[in-house]
Amino acid sequence: MASCPPEPFPELTPDIPFGYSNVRATGNTSGGGGAVETGQRTWELSKGDLATLLDLSKRLNLDGEITPVMAWGMILAHPRLGELSEEDISRMAEELSGKVRCYGFGAVMEEFEVRDALENVLSMKPEFGMVY
Repeated sequence: MASCPPEPFPELTPDIPFGYSNVRATGNTSGGGGAVETGQRTWELSKGDLATLLDLSKRLNLDGEITPVMAWGMILAHPRLGELSEEDISRMAEELSGKVRCYGFGAVMEEFEVRDALENVLSMKPEFGMVY
């Protein structure tokens, strides 16, 4: 007899910050385009909580892989961060979304993938201080 898996995270209550505001998907819905319901949810974290996660993640030895919060830290630490627009961040997120893997203990991606995505976006921008 087949059975359905249990509902994920049945212990979630409305006061737990787990929702849809950081998950956006677009695509073709009935040929008209627009938002696609993914069913995916994510933690809603404050800037302080993200900083704590970044600090804790430095203790992990992931052998060339990094967590999403470590990737965000790489982006924030880049010397050309001020040149990035919201569109640039979205482009990087789209490029990296297919490269994130989860082995059951949390999401990881290759560090070089993040560096490459960042450099791909920045390579389309002129560097400040260049003299012609």
